[in-house]
Amino acid sequence: MVKKLKINVIDLSSLIYLIFPIIPLFTFDVRGSYWLYVIVFIIFTISYVSVALFTVVFPKNLIFSFFILHYIGITYFVYSVGPAISLFFFFSAFVIPYIFDKSINSKEFFIFIIAILINIFLIFTLYFQSLATIFIMYLAIIIITLGNFKQRESIKVKNTLEEKNRHINVLIAEQERNRIGQDLHDTLGHVFASLSLKSELAMKLIDSDVEKAKVQLEEVNTLSKESLDKVRAIVNDLKVQSFEDEVSSVKYLLLNANLTFEFVNVEIASRINPSKQSLLAMILREAINNIIKHSNATAVYGELNEKDNEITLIIKDNGIGMGHIKDDDLVSIKERVALMKGKMEVKSQDGLQIAVKIYRGEGT
Repeated sequence: MVKKLKINVIDLSSLIYLIFPIIPLFTFDVRGSYWLYVIVFIIFTISYVSVALFTVVFPKNLIFSFFILHYIGITYFVYSVGPAISLFFFFSAFVIPYIFDKSINSKEFFIFIIAILINIFLIFTLYFQSLATIFIMYLAIIIITLGNFKQRESIKVKNTLEEKNRHINVLIAEQERNRIGQDLHDTLGHVFASLSLKSELAMKLIDSDVEKAKVQLEEVNTLSKESLDKVRAIVNDLKVQSFEDEVSSVKYLLLNANLTFEFVNVEIASRINPSKQSLLAMILREAINNIIKHSNATAVYGELNEKDNEITLIIKDNGIGMGHIKDDDLVSIKERVALMKGKMEVKSQDGLQIAVKIYRGEGT
């Protein structure tokens, strides 16, 4: 039963507070009727144990009723036994934020404050000499409760961020599977068709024209080496790199393509979470591939800017631009920007400039 309810040692340890109202049952040192005290003790114990251990079992309305009875019991015990019973309010400092999962604006917290005020008045009336000590204790309990509210919100935010990052990672993986499939189809499909045709031609020529057969076999050899290089390139793209690593790879790539390259403020990327860094790295790689293939540029410039809650990636070249930009242009980049709920601006004047703006917000 304990395992089914997920009750742990900490939950059970809260029952130790019951020792305080139990003692007067044997000492008979109570104000007012002893049997009324016994009845209140039984009702209080049922409500206290229910709130502490069985919130997942009982309906919410019933648990809320037990919660009210809990405070009525504490107030009666303060009247009947003494202000030390107020230690039970420490229990509320953890129950309201963590068990009930309520905030400072909840009715549970309002009732908690009302109960404390009623007990302050009661102690002022009956135990005035203890008022200063109890007031400090109440103040400490309220501060602990407020701190627990803040801690609970922090836990919620952290869990939300982790869930969103897991979702982003799934989307990235799905996007990359699609891209890899397309890359393999575009890169290797026609290569294998060519290899098949050339090898068949070489087989036909081997007996009638050895020299031409050798030429075809050399071309087969060249194509196979090129295919191997392309497969390696695709595999390298699968490796998760930081944005700074990607900038270094791009610099080397552009150097081999005889393009000058400058990137400013790359260190800003270290303040972005890995998921968004990966997406920005993919955007940079896609943009650079487009520049190499289509722009006729001689120079490429990139930078990261950080302002308030925004981070902007700018990639610019001095090539021929794109002319009229259509909705189906740069689709892969747009999809990755959408995953980060960012914005993209494209300018085609004296070359092409792509500006991707993402918001720091959650998970950055």
